[in-house]
Amino acid sequence: MQHRCPICKESTNSEVHTEFPFCSERCKLQDLGNWASEKYVVSEPIFSEDDDELDDSPKPDDTHH
Repeated sequence: MQHRCPICKESTNSEVHTEFPFCSERCKLQDLGNWASEKYVVSEPIFSEDDDELDDSPKPDDTHH
């Protein structure tokens, strides 16, 4: 599989580069550092607060017993 390294944009190949999609361990570690320093963030929450409605366990103010 052909791709470009997300860090340095060098051409990479999954059959050749063991760090694919990165071209090298250096770029792989740079990417990890970017996540660790919060340079990258997930744009939306994985779970919304509305997901609590899916919980069927009784609540303290639940009048149905």
